[in-house]
Amino acid sequence: MLILAPLTTMAQDISATLPIPALAQKDGNLFHMASESAKGKPVLLQPLYWVKTLIDSSAVATIDRNYIEQPKPAWAIEARGTLNQSTLKMETTWEDPVEGNVNLWAKSKNGLSTSAGLWLGYRGYGFGYSKEFGQTSGSTLSFGAMGGSFGINLRISSYNSDMPDLYIDGMKLSSYDEDDDRLEDPIKVRTLFLDGYYMLNGKHFSYAAAYDNSLIQRRSAGSIVVGGMYCHSRADYSADSNWLLTVLMEGVGKVKFSQGSIGAGYAYNWVPARGWLVSAMAMPMLTLYNRTTEYMYDFDLVNPNVKDWDALSEDEVMEWLSDEDTKIITVNERKETSNNKVKLNFDARLSVVYNFDRWYVRVYGHYNQFRYGNDFVSGRVTDWTANASLGFRF
Repeated sequence: MLILAPLTTMAQDISATLPIPALAQKDGNLFHMASESAKGKPVLLQPLYWVKTLIDSSAVATIDRNYIEQPKPAWAIEARGTLNQSTLKMETTWEDPVEGNVNLWAKSKNGLSTSAGLWLGYRGYGFGYSKEFGQTSGSTLSFGAMGGSFGINLRISSYNSDMPDLYIDGMKLSSYDEDDDRLEDPIKVRTLFLDGYYMLNGKHFSYAAAYDNSLIQRRSAGSIVVGGMYCHSRADYSADSNWLLTVLMEGVGKVKFSQGSIGAGYAYNWVPARGWLVSAMAMPMLTLYNRTTEYMYDFDLVNPNVKDWDALSEDEVMEWLSDEDTKIITVNERKETSNNKVKLNFDARLSVVYNFDRWYVRVYGHYNQFRYGNDFVSGRVTDWTANASLGFRF
C-alpha cells in the first residue's frame, strides 16, 4: 500500500474534474469512493475492489481531459525486445617508489545484450520479465506503478561477465570482444534500480502516456519534475580461479555499493500528430547517500600432497608449484565500508509512442551513471537501455 501513498495528495480535488456518484461527491474523497465500491461484494474480494476503484479513479482525478485521455480497456499486455549494455568499471593505483605509480582498471560488461520478454499491467501497475539470449546470460525483473502525476519503477538485473577489459597504464591486457580465453568463474554483477518521479503539472502532462500507455497524451505539454533514485550494485569475482584479478585489484575480490539521489528536471510531451507522442526528460541529481563496501582477501597455496609449505626447501616449493594439483585460493575474507562524498548524477529518458485503436507501439531509451570509490578501488556503473514494445489493451 505504500505505492498508493502519492494518491492522497489528489484525493481532495476530484469533484470538479471527474464525474462521480453523488455519495462520493458528498464526501469528496477517493478513499470513500473506493469503500463504497467494495460494499456488497464477497468479503475476501472487498480489498481487491477497493484497490481497483482507487487505481481507476486516481489516474484521472486531476487531469484536464482536453490534454489527457484514459483508454476504456484497463488491462494491457506487451511483448518487449531490449538492447542493453551495463558496464562496471573498477580502478586502482599501485604505488611503486621506483617505477612510479601504476594505474590499473578493469571493465566488466555484458556485451551488447539482447533480451525478450513480456509485461502485464492494470492501469499503469504491472510486472515484466525479460531473458537475455545470444552470447550473453542474464535476466531483468521490472515493476512499475504510474498514476496521474507520479511514476515509480523498480528494475533488478543480473549478468555474468566472463572476460573483463583489463588495462595497465593505458595498455590493453585483455578484451571482452577479442579474447577467447574466458574466465572459468565469470564475474557476477547484480544491480537494483528504484526511481520515482512527481510531475508538478500533472493536470496537463502525463508520464504514464510515455512509458506504459495507461493514459494517452492528446495535446503537447511539459512539466517540472522532482524525483529520487536508489541504486544498489554488487560485483563478485572472488572465486579461487580469479585470484590473479583479485591480486591486481589490491586484494579486493567483491564490491558492493549503494547510492541514494534526489533531483529536479524537466519533461516534455510533444504530440506532432494524432496518435503520436515524443517524450523527453532530463534530470540532474545529487547523490546524498553513497556507501561502498569492499571485501578483501589473502591468498594461500593448497595441494593435497603438501601438509606444510613452510617446511619445504626453496627447490621443493618450486617443484610443487608446477604440480597440476597445486592451486591458489582466496582466504581470510574481511570487509571495509566507507561513506563517500556528495556526487553529481544524471538521469535521462526519451520515448516515442504511437497509439492505434487497442494497439500501441513504444520505443524508449534510458541512461544512468553511478560513481563510487574509496582508498582502494574506485569506479562507476553505467547502464543504458533501448526498449521496443508492442502492446495490446483489453
